[in-house]
Amino acid sequence: MLAFILSLVLHVSAGESINAALDSARTVYAERGERTTILIEPGTYREEITIDVPGLTMKNAARKPSIGLKNGGVDCDKNAVRITWYYGHGYQYRSMGDKINYGGSRMRLWNASVLVTAPDFTAENIIFENSFNLYVCDLEAADSLVDISQSDMPWTEKERPKKIMPVRPKEVGSTEVQKKAYRERAAAISFGENATNAHLKNCRAVGRQDVLYGAQGASIYWEGGILQGGVDFIFGAMTMSVNKATIVANINGEKGDKCYISAGRSGSNEKGEKASSSRGMLFYKCHIRLANEDELVNRSVSPKDGLSGAAGLYSVSAAVFLARPWRSWGETVWAYTTWDEGVLNPDGWSTGLIQKRPEFDPASPCPRSYEYKSQDGSAGRPKWVSVLRKPILPDGTKLKPKEWLK
Repeated sequence: MLAFILSLVLHVSAGESINAALDSARTVYAERGERTTILIEPGTYREEITIDVPGLTMKNAARKPSIGLKNGGVDCDKNAVRITWYYGHGYQYRSMGDKINYGGSRMRLWNASVLVTAPDFTAENIIFENSFNLYVCDLEAADSLVDISQSDMPWTEKERPKKIMPVRPKEVGSTEVQKKAYRERAAAISFGENATNAHLKNCRAVGRQDVLYGAQGASIYWEGGILQGGVDFIFGAMTMSVNKATIVANINGEKGDKCYISAGRSGSNEKGEKASSSRGMLFYKCHIRLANEDELVNRSVSPKDGLSGAAGLYSVSAAVFLARPWRSWGETVWAYTTWDEGVLNPDGWSTGLIQKRPEFDPASPCPRSYEYKSQDGSAGRPKWVSVLRKPILPDGTKLKPKEWLK
């Protein structure tokens, strides 16, 4: 017998709802098990999206699709498809109702605009964004909010945020929220434990701080495109392979503003407890640069901060780090990495997230940290970072993007 896969193609035009297309996909999949492709016309779609349909594909329907940003990240190119939302940690918006998704409870996994909970998700030429730390959108400006640390929501004492957040601006398009005082947890896209075999091709994930989170069990292949964020912005216990992507660091001239690209905790469960062994994150032939003026607004620098270079783009103090492991057993590998001059800190790696943890061992704090053929030959790296002589890990694993996920 000849086997075949039923398929369904849905179209979303500018001004229509992606969630409406997802409702149709859920109905058809439940009834017939069809794979679904959603073709999305260029535009900005302000919606919280949950991908809970197995075998779903989302594509930019433009003839010449773009993932470009404009006006400091407030707008996107005319041929771009941007999926974005504005909820973040530290605030309770009236539109949330009685949901407790944006504090201690992780029902949306780090406040993600897009949450993937089903296997075999594919996306092509899509921008995934959380505007919370980037700019004030029209929906947020029209929404009312209260500081959840002062609200009467049914938080437990552990869940109730202790930090008093500043009053957010209400002007549409304001980029004041890019400053450090406003920054909090707000991922663009997150992958739950059942989000296996995800493939994102020539996509962009962007946020001012957190960007992409993956739970233990998730497996993600990120091919080409752009990953853009600031603090530990690719993070989690997922297995992830990033192949030939551009890594964009969001930093500005504020004191102490630094960028940590990856924060791995592979082999741990959602509570951060050590679980079964697994692969972590592989970054293969990626290039690192700072955000340009189309991508970030509040990045002005001052000579007294020790910054130099054309238009203040490069930092003598080198504020970008490859990794700041989330747990000591988290596995992170950077292979064939290049970057713009003056961007990367010579140390390259940091133990800032684990120094106060009981398992911290100063002699070998992160034994699953590896580099191979970095641009500077890994000069100046801490002794605990293993600089490989061949593209093979000690356990025999080859540094090949697709094989990493097997």
